[in-house]
Amino acid sequence: MATSAPLRSLEEEVTCSICLDYLRDPVTIDCGHVFCRSCTMDVCPVSGGRSICPLCKKPFKKENIRPVWQMASLVENIERLKVDKGRQHWEGAGEPRGARLCPRHQEKLHYYCEDDGKLLCVLCRESREHQFHTAVLMEKAAQPHREKILNHLTTLRRDRDKIQGFQTKGDADILSALKKFQEQRQCIVATFEKGHQFLREREQHLLDQLVRLELELTEGREKYNSRSAEELSRLALVISELEGKVQQPAIEFMQDTRDFLNRYPRKKVWIGKPIARVVKKRTEEFSDKVLSLQRGLREFQGKLVKDLEYKTVSVTLDAQSASRYLLLSNDWKCVTYNNHYPITYLYPQQFDCEPGVVGCKGFTWGKVYWEVEVERESWSDDEKEGGEEEEEEEVEEEEAAGYRDGHDEWDTTDDEESLGGEEEEEEAGEEEEEEEVLESCLVGVARDSMNRKGVLSLRPEDGVWALRLSSSGVWANTSPETELFPKLRLQRVGIALDYEGGTVTFTNAESQELIYTFTATFTGRLVPFLWLKWPGTRLLLNP
Repeated sequence: MATSAPLRSLEEEVTCSICLDYLRDPVTIDCGHVFCRSCTMDVCPVSGGRSICPLCKKPFKKENIRPVWQMASLVENIERLKVDKGRQHWEGAGEPRGARLCPRHQEKLHYYCEDDGKLLCVLCRESREHQFHTAVLMEKAAQPHREKILNHLTTLRRDRDKIQGFQTKGDADILSALKKFQEQRQCIVATFEKGHQFLREREQHLLDQLVRLELELTEGREKYNSRSAEELSRLALVISELEGKVQQPAIEFMQDTRDFLNRYPRKKVWIGKPIARVVKKRTEEFSDKVLSLQRGLREFQGKLVKDLEYKTVSVTLDAQSASRYLLLSNDWKCVTYNNHYPITYLYPQQFDCEPGVVGCKGFTWGKVYWEVEVERESWSDDEKEGGEEEEEEEVEEEEAAGYRDGHDEWDTTDDEESLGGEEEEEEAGEEEEEEEVLESCLVGVARDSMNRKGVLSLRPEDGVWALRLSSSGVWANTSPETELFPKLRLQRVGIALDYEGGTVTFTNAESQELIYTFTATFTGRLVPFLWLKWPGTRLLLNP
């Protein structure tokens, strides 16, 4: 920007002859010339040891340098005047205030100092402060930065497009999942409605059968009562005649003694069956259907709860907790009873008196499921033989069964003898059961902090929730024990632990039939628990 002649003359008066810029902190030397303080200090001394003035070449002493305050004030006023004039010029020309002007010289900014990172005008570039710096045109200096920003913008736009793509795909996946959930909700409602309808139909079918049986039994009762009344009436008439005959005088009584046996022959007393054989057979069949219904519902409940709510986990046994009476397999999933095992007490967490062992994995939350298999070779043989005998008996019963209406005569003496024989057989069975109960095993869960020393009761109040299995049946280890299924030889037991719900549910793992459920409030860590005092038996953990 061109300046007026008076202002330019004043600028020349306040310009340093060394740096060719405005005087900064002006000082005067011995000859009277004025320079910037920094420029004066930079003047190098000549061979005589004294500095000389750059204008008149007269020597001067740096100790005699004095500041010129009036000159500094004049420089400040000239700069302020130049700024004001520049502002007026640019405002008149329509330029925005402060647009691309050097704050020092009020010139346009054309250069960029790479050393100081500053924008420079032409005067700044030629000044002593920047004359040895690398200064490039502003557009050239801005180009690499623009390229960096463009590259970064490309990366950001790519990231934005990627995120938008993920968002679009995510929204589509969420909508698809929500749609699937809606379909599954409808499927669940429809499935359960079909199940409810099926159960209602089966319920009505059984109730109809029960009504028919009740009707047949009522009709049979009426026939039975009618026949009994006829027989009682006949007997009452005979008894009345005989009682009158007995009361007659001897002369009258002896007149017709020859016809006595003919008129009152001895007849076999009629004792009819209150329930017809065919009705009794149908009643027994109906009872079997009710038992089958109960068993089927338990199996359905057990399977549905296991598959929908519980997570199947793999558990192993803690070898350090195993009693010296137990042998563990190398994979810690099988245990066998051995009364002559030589190893004695080794670990503080070991059972010393009871033949028990706990699992390595413990549970403090969640719903988990695992199985225990009971292996006995004798069971499989007995089941085959027993199955063949049962089949033969069923065939014989079917062949011998007679389905006919009416009432049969029967001998009370023979029945009493048969009843006495059954009682003796039951007593013998109870004695055999007492002998078999001595050998058994416990499967279930226990608190990890349970007492493992000495003789233990192994009840829920001791921190053990388990089933006791033997050849005689299945019991829950309540106090006192609860007999569940007599004569049932349970070979696979499913154990379902719901920690938060406070339940331990046992099922027949082969049929998924519910067996028993313990309810408690659990605290601390729970672990699988096995107790085995049954020679020739192995317990295996599955899976």
